This record gives sequence, structure tokens and C-alpha cells, in this order.
Amino acid sequence: MQSVLRPALAIVAVAGALVASTATANIIDGTDDRDSLLEIGPSLGLSKAEIDRIRMVSGYVGCFLPTPSLGSGALFINNRQILTAGHIFFEESGERRSNCFFKSQAIPPVKVDLLVDDAKFGANPLKAGSNYDFAIVPLAEPIEGAEPFPVDTDVKVASGDALIVVTAHPAGMEKVVPNEVPVVQGCTVRRVPISTSITSFYRTDCDASGSSSGGMHLSRVNGDLVYRGVTITTGLWRDPRLKGAPYDEKRGSVTTALGTDAAILEAGRTLAIFDRFLD
Repeated sequence: MQSVLRPALAIVAVAGALVASTATANIIDGTDDRDSLLEIGPSLGLSKAEIDRIRMVSGYVGCFLPTPSLGSGALFINNRQILTAGHIFFEESGERRSNCFFKSQAIPPVKVDLLVDDAKFGANPLKAGSNYDFAIVPLAEPIEGAEPFPVDTDVKVASGDALIVVTAHPAGMEKVVPNEVPVVQGCTVRRVPISTSITSFYRTDCDASGSSSGGMHLSRVNGDLVYRGVTITTGLWRDPRLKGAPYDEKRGSVTTALGTDAAILEAGRTLAIFDRFLD
């Protein structure tokens, strides 16, 4: 298995840049199942406490300069660093973006500057859509009262696992969801390839479009919600032929996530050790 996340047809990184409201989406297996956390969270088995916790730890990740970029992310390991897709922080030229922030979708929301200079990226230079397309970025200050979802390395991700994917506000959704409410979807792990790189990854039938990058993947392990992965790539989501198409990796009707184990977990733990020196 190649270490680069790429089916036979071209897969593009889920766009981090701001996109027009007319954008479409890579809708896999029928209809767009993404909706408001408040509307469908209970039907996905989420309690009120879990819904409130999601709103505290997940939200928008964005940068302003030199061009705007917007995606999703969530607190990871502790309450002063986030995990997200690395390509959100880079121009196509490779220039790193600046004036970056994380904004939760709690009530009230908390907006914190990101210390991108102190971030741990999967690679340098970083290639969008690769096994190294991740970033763990310190916050300028911790988010008080927020408790990240734990990582479980004892129970491995497997084909057929049910997922709850959380994104801030992806483009091109069929449902109208207020910007301050997280978007969620129940979907499934379809395949877990053997990775030859320092990270793990898996393929899903989760719907995705612009700004889905960095979305948090939750799953229940022994009854508890755990942080399983982060959205990195999807198919050509502006291609209308993929809208509603059956799951098919070769055609690009697929979404890929990096697992929160291996190199990502090691990087997060390492950064957490040094967080105390950022005060």
C-alpha cells in the first residue's frame, strides 16, 4: 500500500479556502446526511452532556493572511492545543499562512489565537492529502472547562465501525445549519488499509466538501466516545457526478481520515509536555 492517500483517480485535499455558496459536495451513497448537532445528535446516541462537550472542544480553524482559509478542528490531548489538517495553514505555493485562530461553537463561543510558529506539522514541506497532512497547534491560552475526547489505542479502528464526524460548517450542505452550531453526520469506516508510513489512515463513506478538513471523528469504544481520526481528503467534491454516487475508492467517492494514533498521538503528547513553557 502506498503511503500517500490517493485512489486511482485524483483525490484533492478537502478545500480549506473559503468557497462560494454555490459549491457542491462529495455525497457518498445517496443523500447528504449532514445536519445540525442539536437536531440529529440525540438520534446518533449523543447525550446532552456529550453534545455540550462537543461544542466546547470542536470548532473553526482559520487563517487570514495572505489569503483566507477555513476548516475544522478540535482540542486534542489537553485544552490548549488542537488537531486539524495541516494544509489549512499553507498556500498552494507552500508559503505558510498567518493570523490564525480557533473558535469553538460553545455558548458563548471562545476564540483563541493559534501559535502556529510552535505547531507540530506532519512534514516540512507538507503535501496536502498525504499521510503527513496534519497539524497540532498550541492555543495562545487554554480554553477553561473544555475536556478533549480521549484516544483509545487498545481497540483498533476496524471496517464497519460507526463514526460521528463533527465539522464546523462545511460548504455546499443541503441542510441549513446556523454557523454557531456544529455539523455532524453518522457514517461508517469502510476500509482500513495497512499504512507504510508513520501515521495510520482509514477510508469512510462520510460526506464532505469545502472546509470539512480537520473534522473530528468520534466513535464509541466500550460505551465511551473516543477521538478516532481527522478528515484529510475527499473526492472531487465540485464534480456533480460524485454527488450521491456509491462508495467507490477508484472513482473518488470516498473520504479519508488520519487516525489519532501513531505519529499524531506522539506529536500531540510531545507538544503537551512543552505547553507548560508557553505561559
